[in-house]
Amino acid sequence: MKKRRMRLVWTWIAVAVAGLVMSGLGLAVVLTGYSLHAAQSQAMSPTVEPGDVLLTDRVDASDVRRGEVYVVDSPWTMDGLVFERVMALGGDRIACQGGRLTLNGQPPDEPAERQKDSCRIDFDVTVQPGRAFLMGDFRADAFGSRYHNDDDHQGTVDLAKVHERVIWHSGTDTPPLPGKLVGAIVLLLVGPLLLVVGKIAAVITTATSGRHERPDAPAAAQS
Repeated sequence: MKKRRMRLVWTWIAVAVAGLVMSGLGLAVVLTGYSLHAAQSQAMSPTVEPGDVLLTDRVDASDVRRGEVYVVDSPWTMDGLVFERVMALGGDRIACQGGRLTLNGQPPDEPAERQKDSCRIDFDVTVQPGRAFLMGDFRADAFGSRYHNDDDHQGTVDLAKVHERVIWHSGTDTPPLPGKLVGAIVLLLVGPLLLVVGKIAAVITTATSGRHERPDAPAAAQS
């Protein structure tokens, strides 16, 4: 009986340890892979409005993709970080002529409503390797590469400054959370629960293991 109780104690200890490991893994994923930001301007309206929360993950320059929204170290203002959509990458030609926005000679793959005010100024930019052409979704009043295309790099931005991708936001058409983050959240919810249950159960089992089993009733005296 005593050995069986000790096996039970070690089982609960293992449960507690598993909970601790799960909690650590979940916390590591959240802290090392993701960041939270708050939108400060209407540059990405109506997709993201001022005050909306944005969740980002860190990306290398080689992982930057057209059409996605990124956190960028502002090359144009002193405001710090800006949120812009990558419209073109190295080797692409993006232009606004005659009120028509084109990417490599074709209309960009985006909603027509977003393009309505894209061509308030004309430009014709061939993006250099390692750089990106940025635009906000609120084309009527969003600063971006098109308003700086007279500089040495035609308004494009070094990909080293495009370091976080927006993967979720609380604005319109909120996307689902990425599976990796959902898994981390599950670990953070289940891990502490297993830790507490395993620890309490191990303590209770240990406390009761020292108790003696009720002795058998003495045999009747023989006459």
